Amino acid sequence: MLTIFICLFTYVEPGDTNIYAGMNSYIAQFSRYWETVYETSPSGFRTSQGCVDFIGWYMLYNAKTEADFNKTFSMRYRFHMLRHYDDTITQHRFEPTMRVVPNIYAHVVMVPFYHKTHNETGIGLSWRRGCTDWLGVYALVQRYDHNFSLMFINEGPDRTPYEKLPVKFEVDGRGETDWLRARFHGEFGTRSHQYLDWPDSAQYIWDRYKDSTGLWGRIEVQPVKGLWTGGRFMWERDRWLTTWRQWQDSVTYDSLYEYWVEPFVSYNPTERLMFEIAYRFWDVSRRMDTVDYYSDFDVFSSLICWQPVDWFVFEGGYQRSVRTRYNNDTTIREPWKGEPGQPQSRLIFDFEFRLKSGMMFSIKEGLEMDNFPRRLFRSPHNHTYVLLYMPLAVLKPETEKESIKVR
Repeated sequence: MLTIFICLFTYVEPGDTNIYAGMNSYIAQFSRYWETVYETSPSGFRTSQGCVDFIGWYMLYNAKTEADFNKTFSMRYRFHMLRHYDDTITQHRFEPTMRVVPNIYAHVVMVPFYHKTHNETGIGLSWRRGCTDWLGVYALVQRYDHNFSLMFINEGPDRTPYEKLPVKFEVDGRGETDWLRARFHGEFGTRSHQYLDWPDSAQYIWDRYKDSTGLWGRIEVQPVKGLWTGGRFMWERDRWLTTWRQWQDSVTYDSLYEYWVEPFVSYNPTERLMFEIAYRFWDVSRRMDTVDYYSDFDVFSSLICWQPVDWFVFEGGYQRSVRTRYNNDTTIREPWKGEPGQPQSRLIFDFEFRLKSGMMFSIKEGLEMDNFPRRLFRSPHNHTYVLLYMPLAVLKPETEKESIKVR
C-alpha cells in the first residue's frame, strides 16, 4: 500500500514517458553542415519535426532575414518557434539596425508577444565581418508592459505588479578559420521582484523572485586534414522563490538546472565519405520545496555518411542510450521498459537531398533494436524526423524595379 501511495505522488519531468528522448535529441538537431549553411546565409528558413510520443510532435522553426533601407540603415528579423511538451515558445524579433562605422552596428531590439506583459525591448552593439564572423552584445528589459497592463485591474489575485523588472543581457557570436569554427550564445538574466498585496485576503500576500540564465554553443577544431573534433553544449538555469509575508518561514521554490555536453569526432577519408561518433552527457535537476528530482542521460551515436552524388547523402548508424531518474534519491522505474538504467538501442537511417536551388531536405528513421531480431520484425518503426532548409531572398532595389516593369 505504501508503494502505491508513493507511486501516485512520484514527480516526473514533462516528456519522461519518452524513453528515446536522448537519442531523438541527436537526430532532431541540425548537422554541422546544416548549421554552417544556415548561419552563413544572410536569409534562410529551417525546420526540424519529429515524433516524440503517440500524442505530440517535436516542432522547431527558425527564420532570419535582413533588408537594407539604404547603405546605413537596415531591418533585421528573426523568428523562433518551439513546440516540445511544456516548451511553447513563439518569438518574433525585430532589429532596426544602423551602421556606425564599417563592421560596427547599433541595434534597437523589439520582441512583441500576443500577451503584452511578455514584451521585451532593448539596445545592442555588434561587430560583423560578412556572414561568417560576428560578435554582438545586447541589453533587454523584459515584461516592461506588465505594470502598464494592470492600470485598470482592481486589487485582487490578478494584480501582480513588478517592483523590479527582469533585465536580460545577451552575448551572441560566431567565428571561423581554416581549422576552427565556433558558435556561442548566452543569456544572463537579473533577479526580478514581483508581488501581490491584497489587503482583503491575508492568504494572497506574497513576494516572488525569479531569474533565468542559459547558454549554448558549438566548437569544431581540425587538428589534421580530414579530422574534426569538438562538441556542442547547453546549460540552463531557471529559478523562482515565493515568500508569504504573514508567515516568514513559509517559502515555496522551484529551480531547474539542465545541461548537456556532446563531444564528437568525425573523419573524412575522402570528400564523399565521413565517419562520426558522438556521446551526449545530459543531466536534469529540479529542486522544489516538496521534492528533488534528478535525471541522468547518456547517449552514444555513431554515423557513416556517404555522398555518392552531389544532390544526395545517405547516412546509417547505431544509437544506444541509458538513463536513470530519482525522486529524493529514490530510483524511478522506466515506463513500459522495466528496471531503471536499462539500455535502449536502435538503428538510424537518413536520406538527405541537397538541391541546386539551395534547398535541403532530410528524412531520418529509427529502427527498433532491443531484443533483436524478434522485436525488429514485430515492430520495426521507432521514430521519424523530417528536416527542411530553404534559402530566402530579399529583393535588391534594382531587381525590384525590373520585376515591376515585367508586371
